[in-house]
Amino acid sequence: MTKFTLLGGMLSGLCLSIALVSCQKTGGELAGFGKDGDIRSVIPAAGLEKGRRSTPPGLHFFVSTEGNDDWTGLEPVWVQETPNGPFRTLAKAQEVVRGLPRLPGLPITVHIRGGVYRLEDAWRFGPKDSGLADAPVVWQAYKGEKAVVSGARIIDQWTVAEDGTWMTELPSVADGSWDVNQLFVNGQRRQRCRLPKKGFFRIAGLAVEWKNREEANRNPRSKDSFLYNEGDLEAWDDIHNGVIWMYNSWTASIHHIAEITPAEKTLRFTKGMGWPIGYWDRKQRYHLENVRAALTEPGEWYLDYTTGILSYLPMPGETPTNCLVEAPVAQQLLVLQGDSEVGQFVENLVFAGIAFQHNAFVLPRDAMHDGQAAVGLTGAVYTSGARDCRFEDLTIAHTGTYGLWFAKGSQNNVLIRSELHDLGGGGVKIGETGSESNEATACRGNTVENCFIHDGGAIAPAGVGVLVLRSSYNTLRHNEICDLYYSAVSLGWSWGYAPSSANHNVVEYNHLHHIGYGVLSDMGAIYTLGISPGTILRGNHIHDIFSYSYGGWGLYTDEGSTEVLMEHNVVYDTKSGGFHQHYGRDNTVRNNILAFSREGQIIRSRQEAHSSFTVENNVVIFDNGRPYGGNWGNGNYTMRNNLYWDMTREPFEFAGYPLAEFQGEEGQELGSVIAEPGFANAVKRNFHLKGGAAAYPYVKDAVAAMDKAGLYGPSWWTRKPAKKQFKDIIPEMIPPKSERPPLGFLRELKLDFANVTVGEKSPVGSTSGEDALAGSSIRVSDEQPAPGGKRALKFVDAEGLKFEWQPHLVYNFNWRKGVLTGAFDVFLKDDQAICWHEWRDSSGPYKVGPSMRFYGDGRLTVHGQELARFPKQTWLRVKVVCSVNPEAPATFDLEVTPVDGETKVFKGLDYGSKDWKQLTWVGFVSEATVRTEFFLGNIDFTRK
Repeated sequence: MTKFTLLGGMLSGLCLSIALVSCQKTGGELAGFGKDGDIRSVIPAAGLEKGRRSTPPGLHFFVSTEGNDDWTGLEPVWVQETPNGPFRTLAKAQEVVRGLPRLPGLPITVHIRGGVYRLEDAWRFGPKDSGLADAPVVWQAYKGEKAVVSGARIIDQWTVAEDGTWMTELPSVADGSWDVNQLFVNGQRRQRCRLPKKGFFRIAGLAVEWKNREEANRNPRSKDSFLYNEGDLEAWDDIHNGVIWMYNSWTASIHHIAEITPAEKTLRFTKGMGWPIGYWDRKQRYHLENVRAALTEPGEWYLDYTTGILSYLPMPGETPTNCLVEAPVAQQLLVLQGDSEVGQFVENLVFAGIAFQHNAFVLPRDAMHDGQAAVGLTGAVYTSGARDCRFEDLTIAHTGTYGLWFAKGSQNNVLIRSELHDLGGGGVKIGETGSESNEATACRGNTVENCFIHDGGAIAPAGVGVLVLRSSYNTLRHNEICDLYYSAVSLGWSWGYAPSSANHNVVEYNHLHHIGYGVLSDMGAIYTLGISPGTILRGNHIHDIFSYSYGGWGLYTDEGSTEVLMEHNVVYDTKSGGFHQHYGRDNTVRNNILAFSREGQIIRSRQEAHSSFTVENNVVIFDNGRPYGGNWGNGNYTMRNNLYWDMTREPFEFAGYPLAEFQGEEGQELGSVIAEPGFANAVKRNFHLKGGAAAYPYVKDAVAAMDKAGLYGPSWWTRKPAKKQFKDIIPEMIPPKSERPPLGFLRELKLDFANVTVGEKSPVGSTSGEDALAGSSIRVSDEQPAPGGKRALKFVDAEGLKFEWQPHLVYNFNWRKGVLTGAFDVFLKDDQAICWHEWRDSSGPYKVGPSMRFYGDGRLTVHGQELARFPKQTWLRVKVVCSVNPEAPATFDLEVTPVDGETKVFKGLDYGSKDWKQLTWVGFVSEATVRTEFFLGNIDFTRK
């Protein structure tokens, strides 16, 4: 026994540690004690029979679910009649390793044997657990075995009811100490019972009516209550157990239910949304979980939080004896917690080959979950104040949150060749939402490489594959990211042009696909925010990006994105565009393939005074006549040397111009061509290049990058994504593909409607707000012919329309040079009729030029000021003249002439916006709120 005690002391004794390692380094045998007390080797080479000398240098310990914490930890299996055998717990191994000295060149490795190591709280590491740069402390799965660290409790003690339902009681749920929101059976996530079973319900209406967000914000009920449709919900006795998902634009908020009022058909949450209900969609989508009446399908479960009784409907063939049922309790599984504020880091640790599974999603009853990118969720694996740590060959799965979070002070860490899947939120989160005050506390320089991140958003649909917040110098390389409801990669956390601490991030050679599924909106395969110098998006293979409504883009530079380089990417089959910029400055898009968006291929939203971007040397291919989308009027961008092709071979235009005219009139797309690119089979999305392909000098590097994007390494690893089965998009979420746009903005407009059939719409322009049920319309009529003609356009307004500005008629131009003249005749039949006429540009928010209102009682107003009164029920000839040349004043001239009356002239009237310099939108709006009629005729718009 004396010798055994000496062995225990060896584990913390410096001299014997040196001796142990020295033996291995020199090829000698590691000293330990056999059953007869003799020195013998006790550290085999991780199960290899060829001997101990193949074991890497350093100290080696072992942990096993069949071990004993009173043993030495130096053997993978127990050596009978000795204390030599593996530890039983991770905590004991950590305690022993923490007590050892750290010697240069002499790593310490803990081999974790196969089995499940259950935790009720995180496995925590601090600065004292650190290794050295050339002697890390390694925690790894024993070769050939699966070591699982699980934060779940086993649920058993089932009784089977007559209807086959399994039931068990969870006292810690009833007493409020355990918040169960997930259940796993034989390693598979099970769906908590929900209504509807697939898809969504839609609200019937608002509990509180509001006209704008400011008004809504003044009444809390605008955010916590809505009206439901008959048959969707009921006043179930257990409605307080229910949890509801409200689908907004780019988020889905989660709420507990306070009450349901059947008489009013109103449901109220315990905690309201951030947005007013109905803000993004008046018929907002939602679904409900966890009411007993919804427990109808095999594989569903229900939990009564008051009694703690859990009910489960088994799948065919499942019995309580052949099923392992688990529910997470630990909120985190692995935590590396340093203190970067005082320079105390956790560093030089390696975790390899371990599976981390099952962490909890917790939602207190008085709280709700919401937020872009599900940013409020933690990570199952979490680091703060950790640097130079490596996470390799991990599996992170069955989470209630993000898989991993490199938080404050996490620097130069690496996640490599790991699979993250079945995620409650997203995959990897890097950084914080606020900027750090100094270099030590900054999160920076981390790498996510060769990882397979998929099947996210199981609880929070807004989770992102890799979310980089206010963090810089990170690299995301050669990852496969798919099967998410929101963006694959998101960079930055600063809206607009304020200083940002997210720069020099590199996203390259990733395969990003099957994102969105028509659930959320306003997403990108790669989404950026804020000033981002040095940020590069290179060589990514992107496809199948599908949003619910607007915004299913491939490359998406959102608010304030600045100095981002996007090159050699292949982007196709997006809903809304291959590249979209909301607003930003000096970004570069070059040598990419942008193909087959259902809408436009290159989208520019907000027009700004500075240069938005340079788009050059790209190949843009489509089949809907839409190379562009959005707003292109002010010319503050550079488009050049691109190749365009429409597979239909039909003509198409650029911002309303044929290519030659766009080049000459606007000075854009200089050097660009329309030519068949020479892809192998673009219809089948084979973008390899034929010999002599016209696209070769533009995108040869993009094609090469496409072939190497995604995972690399052994075939067992790279073939994993091929086994994926992707979800189907809910049919009601799939809108029709955009039709080919009409060719060209209007060069001039002359309409007397003489040859238009009565009852038809205006033959050009866009008519909006017709409602057959309410009776609103804009149609050609012969009831009140315009002067000198036989017909006019009749506007009929009605009560109960959704917006005051319906119905309306719009004509689109693209005039930003010259003297503009617009003329028309108007006749207001009713005293309450209002004809609002306005000229706008296409910026966001739009700017207003000439604007005026004609009232049925004879008044003419500009900016709310009455200019004149004219005879009622009389045709008026209106003429508007202004200049949009750069030096022209921000004013317009107006002439109004009644039939057989005197012309009144108004000179120098102010524009609605002083900086209006472009005409893209001419509107005629019926602004009454009751049934009224007015007539429009002899429309004539010209430019000189």
